[in-house]
Amino acid sequence: MGCLESRCADKRIRFLERQNSTCDPLSESRRFPLLKDLATLNKSPMTVRERRLSHVLLFFEQIIKVPLFRCQHCGECILSSTAFICSQNCPKRLRNGPCGGTGEDGSCEVFPDRKCTWYRIYFRAKLLHRTSLLYRMNRIHNWDLEGTSTWLNVVRKRTQGPILFLRNDRQKVKDIIADGASGKD
Repeated sequence: MGCLESRCADKRIRFLERQNSTCDPLSESRRFPLLKDLATLNKSPMTVRERRLSHVLLFFEQIIKVPLFRCQHCGECILSSTAFICSQNCPKRLRNGPCGGTGEDGSCEVFPDRKCTWYRIYFRAKLLHRTSLLYRMNRIHNWDLEGTSTWLNVVRKRTQGPILFLRNDRQKVKDIIADGASGKD
């Protein structure tokens, strides 16, 4: 169901872009200030040459990322934000946290015999002191990038690059929680 919702959201975003690009001379960032934070937009379509290069790079991603991280080749890798566990291993392919069906013992709703992917991500993030990254909103998945090389998409600025180093994680988490608590008053 998550895949269908993401595709519908992607279609709605493209529809809004087409509607507003014909009637509004303002730049995309001024017309949709939050859109760039919510969705990965196709900045430029892949050329035939880039497709070929993507297949070569995918071969190397297959050798490196699949055995290490169980990569699903989404084309928009957020491994650095999810404690180096591929969030696309979730049966519902959720990118921003667990669904409401996670069991008390951390079991998956779809496959009760295994742990929820986001349960595993949380505990690994705690271990690696990267929990502040779990509070970030990851962008809606762009299905046009599915099966393409993440490395090529980062170089071509279609997606954001990885977050390699993180400092003062505990303080960032405290600040995020304090901001959330003060916003409720």
